[in-house]
Amino acid sequence: MRQGLIALLLALGLVLAPSPNMAAQASTQSGTVQITNGPIIETADSNSAMIAWSTNQPSSSRVWYGTDANNLTQQAESPYATGTTHRVQLKNLQPNTTYYFQVESARGQSGPEAESQGVMSFKTPAQGQPTIHNQPAQVAEKGAPGGDENGKVKITSGPVLEEVTSNSATVAWSTNVKGSSRVTYGTDPNNLTQLGESPWGQGGLTHRVQLKNLQPNTTYYFRVETGQAAGTGGAEVEGNKVMSFKTPAPGAPPVKNEKPQ
Repeated sequence: MRQGLIALLLALGLVLAPSPNMAAQASTQSGTVQITNGPIIETADSNSAMIAWSTNQPSSSRVWYGTDANNLTQQAESPYATGTTHRVQLKNLQPNTTYYFQVESARGQSGPEAESQGVMSFKTPAQGQPTIHNQPAQVAEKGAPGGDENGKVKITSGPVLEEVTSNSATVAWSTNVKGSSRVTYGTDPNNLTQLGESPWGQGGLTHRVQLKNLQPNTTYYFRVETGQAAGTGGAEVEGNKVMSFKTPAPGAPPVKNEKPQ
């Protein structure tokens, strides 16, 4: 039993250890988070899975996932990492079911990010079947190679409300290629006259826009939009419907990682 455990730990080290070429490349870009190995399905049983990957520097660990490759609305994360190996457990899964996911690592809440290139997938074992160990994730839908922005932009996860206080809100979503990050919003769902935005391509495939100067205890309506730069065909995608959230009353605690209505 002990020898088997040692063998498994050695195997994990080999799977997740960055290769010399990747490590060298990462060291030349110390300010940028890069995924150097993985993601892999470290373990998966009929009701849960452990997703693991490595980065070139300490960063956060988040996984967006769901049963629809085009609608990754669930998320799981681990506390801010002190090392470069990331593990996130997905719970309450269904047996014998294909799940799609993207991983994300960032340095701090607004720091540079790295995402897996494209949507990946794995299948949970049927009830009573053996646990899966160290299985490479399957590529379900590739992201644009080398940062090429000529593909059709598509929302792959979200939007979610990462944090809502009595006077601000942070809206986040992911796309398959880089692009602009815009949120139109207001207190009337038929008149979204206010605009919040972030610089083009700032978060890579993950988009975050902070809405400021909101009123406490108020319902706001919004729609997200990602567009590509001029000269790449001008492709653009909008959230498929107007969504809403309510700001907390003054003094109430912030709401975190809430799905909009």
